[in-house]
Amino acid sequence: MKASRLIAGTVAALLPIAGAFAQSVPQDPAQAPQASQQGATFDSLDKNGDGKISRSEAATDANVTAQFDKYDLNGNGFIERDEVSSANGKSAETPAPADTPAPSDTPPQ
Repeated sequence: MKASRLIAGTVAALLPIAGAFAQSVPQDPAQAPQASQQGATFDSLDKNGDGKISRSEAATDANVTAQFDKYDLNGNGFIERDEVSSANGKSAETPAPADTPAPSDTPPQ
């Protein structure tokens, strides 16, 4: 009987400790993903705010550095906002595919 009380008391005393170990450990900030791993925005790379990204500004992000020539379409050594849009296939005036019928004002029958 004394042994079962001793075991029960020990288990009851250790339960809060087990709960503390079961909780997730906060992530070390040094191991947290950096902004460059999550993707950089045009504005975050354009450090001097001149509306274009130079090679030295791009050097802060390894992905942008590796793809700099892909985005510098006119070869002037800078990536402008419109070059990013063009390289990504986005245009302000994207035409509809040829096989898509134009919308009409007549209701379907």
